[in-house]
Amino acid sequence: MNRPFLTLTSIALVASASAQAQTVTQAEALTRLLSAPEIKAEWFSPDFLAQVPFETIAAQFRGITGMYGNFVRLDTLQDRPLAVYERGTLVITAAALDDQGRLTTFGAVPGPASAAADQAATQAARAQATALVEKLFRSDPIDTALFSPEFLAQVSAEKLTEQFAEIRAENGAFQSIEEAGNGWRLTFEKGQLNVQAITVDAQGLITGLQLQPVVTYGTLDEARAAFAALPGQVSLLVQEVGQPQPLADLNSRKLLAIGSAFKLAILGELQAQVTRGERKWTDEVTLTDADKSLPSGTLQDAPAGSRYTLRDLAARMISQSDNTATDLLLKTVGRAGVEARLGQTAMPDTREFFALKNPANIELLRAYRDAGLDRDARREVLEQAATAPLPNVGVFTQGKTTAQDVEWFVSAQRLCRLMADVAALPETQLNPGAADPSDFKNVSFKGGSEIGVINLTTQVTTKAGKTLCVSATWNRPEPLNEQQFVAMYGGVLKLLR
Repeated sequence: MNRPFLTLTSIALVASASAQAQTVTQAEALTRLLSAPEIKAEWFSPDFLAQVPFETIAAQFRGITGMYGNFVRLDTLQDRPLAVYERGTLVITAAALDDQGRLTTFGAVPGPASAAADQAATQAARAQATALVEKLFRSDPIDTALFSPEFLAQVSAEKLTEQFAEIRAENGAFQSIEEAGNGWRLTFEKGQLNVQAITVDAQGLITGLQLQPVVTYGTLDEARAAFAALPGQVSLLVQEVGQPQPLADLNSRKLLAIGSAFKLAILGELQAQVTRGERKWTDEVTLTDADKSLPSGTLQDAPAGSRYTLRDLAARMISQSDNTATDLLLKTVGRAGVEARLGQTAMPDTREFFALKNPANIELLRAYRDAGLDRDARREVLEQAATAPLPNVGVFTQGKTTAQDVEWFVSAQRLCRLMADVAALPETQLNPGAADPSDFKNVSFKGGSEIGVINLTTQVTTKAGKTLCVSATWNRPEPLNEQQFVAMYGGVLKLLR
């Protein structure tokens, strides 16, 4: 449900067994694993290897090195191990050892961009990346040989050539490049463009690229007017946390579809249950085939029987918007508390969401529509949707939407309250979204999107100590220009630094 322009690869390996007394510490085991030129099978327990073949594990760790460069050191981020590499970081979400010091669980998600910039990136690696970005945008037509085969398998050379030709047609000839936060600001004859992130493999070929137009505003009134001019239904709220009057308000009480941003309510309910002592972050749940949803995320491809801690699932749900992790957590905490937080009636989980959008299940969709706000009638439909066939993901590339029927409808005001409840949790700080982490002391983010829907919700603390929430939503019964919306939102955040 989250679809950035081009998505960076994320890492996830998980298996499980019980942990006892250890011959090596967790830090020693992780450092050995992450720093080794070649990993060894004996570093993993038999139970782990029974669930994840060693060849798969080795390939994943070669991919980590190719993406992030050499391992530098092991740090901590809010009491969790943080693996620092030359070009990035990984937050270790799970790493248990058996009595022989072998890993029985391992999970990792990409770490904060700020840590990658401040702690990991060497001057040499940064200079190489800058040179690659400049070479990419100076070539005309685009040199598709700079991209990895895996990248080109997802975005064809022809499509890349077309996209970069559109960039030049809109902005004119390339003029200069300068570093901007963790990325780069490109200046053209008629405009500017941000390269938010670029990743390369061991051969120096591009494996991931994030581009964003540059939008600037002089005042919040100017920004509000720009959002108000968008076609369709739009909301914008800029508010200092704890203050009654918003700094900018456009339809902030209006209920709009928000996509994966609803996952903030699941995180909030999980946190509340942990605080009440009903659960622990280290509690584990087991994945079944019936739990598997569609991407975004990776857990839908994991083997049934894999076990995950609640903390690991929470990190995946927020930073990667993993839908299967989301449904596992929702099943764990229960819907009643989450629905109360959202102000929803009989809300779907992500699997039910996708099943209702499957053209093969049109009768279920009609029944869901007919149920309206009747909670019991909707629950009956959702029970059927829970086991109905999922669509092929290609359905969601056809430019059609059922967002007006099947979604999570929440106001910007409620989203800011939901974010305030969980902004201190490390899970919300792994992915900064449209914010440049170097502009603020703290950034907490969650967004969501599908065809015709996009929401971005961020809580930031400025370097002067002011804490603000910015939430913006756009709904329209047709595909949206998401890149432009993200750029507009980024312009608001820049104004608040």
